[in-house]
Amino acid sequence: MLVRYPPKVKAGTKPEQMVLSIDLAPTMLDLAGVKPNSPLQGQSWAPIFNGTVQDWRNSFLVEYYSDIVMPRIVKMGYKAVRNERYKYIHYLELQGMNELYDLVKDPFELHNVIDDPSMATVLREMQEELNQCLEKTGAERLP
Repeated sequence: MLVRYPPKVKAGTKPEQMVLSIDLAPTMLDLAGVKPNSPLQGQSWAPIFNGTVQDWRNSFLVEYYSDIVMPRIVKMGYKAVRNERYKYIHYLELQGMNELYDLVKDPFELHNVIDDPSMATVLREMQEELNQCLEKTGAERLP
């Protein structure tokens, strides 16, 4: 994400925090000094800009629901979680197709390591992280 706003963002700043598109509205409102009428899912980037950031997200939820219009993607719905190192994808309708990627070693997600015994602990951690993200949205935990 590139941001240019000289009054608040120092040129050349390269923060490490994971930001999402859902953060854009809270950020714009915050910078304008406006409080939203109802809670927003995203977080304002203002604390990142001014160096006061605390307790920033270390993972995020991704959800995709099957499209019944395009036959080639029927039954392709999933819920996924990504952190700085790993990405775990849990398919909702496809059994045995879940995926786990080490994004440091495999940034293009070419090698699914979900069946690698050395990744068993990471897999359990990512499954729990996904369930925690789901709970924050009020959704049910996955089995």
